[in-house]
Amino acid sequence: MERRKFLRSSLFHIVLLAVLIAADQLVKLWARTALKNAPLILWKDVFSLRLVYNTGGPWGVMGGHTVLLTLFSVIVLVIVIFAYLWLPKSARMRLLRFCIALITAGAVGNIIDRIMFGRVTDMFSFDLIQFPVFNVADSCIVCGCILACYLLIFYYKDEDFNKWKKSNS
Repeated sequence: MERRKFLRSSLFHIVLLAVLIAADQLVKLWARTALKNAPLILWKDVFSLRLVYNTGGPWGVMGGHTVLLTLFSVIVLVIVIFAYLWLPKSARMRLLRFCIALITAGAVGNIIDRIMFGRVTDMFSFDLIQFPVFNVADSCIVCGCILACYLLIFYYKDEDFNKWKKSNS
């Protein structure tokens, strides 16, 4: 019974991955065409859509090292997928698996850009606080990481993982 629920939630996560990756790629395609000549100001001095290409990682770190960043991203992606499969199959872990699905979707979205274009397409700009320009994939990664941290600190208990450690040893 538990295995059937795991397979059902895994199917949901696969569909979620496909939808989020498609949304990310469609928004990036739109940005590359609609924003190439000028930004779209949605709220003056607060929020705009502007086309920015990032050859680095978050906040432009390691700019120009696309191959190294792609390799690093693929390694992290493999680790995250193993974590998804390695977690206990209990219903209590569904939220953590959801976080992993968000992170995976974001990573794949940005890996596609790095492989196809040699850079990541960003477009969301919070002008009020001079925040780095970001995209849908970045949002998935950040939301997944923040929610996972919250869950690991406030929701999950040691016992949730102790049972898992015993069954995996």
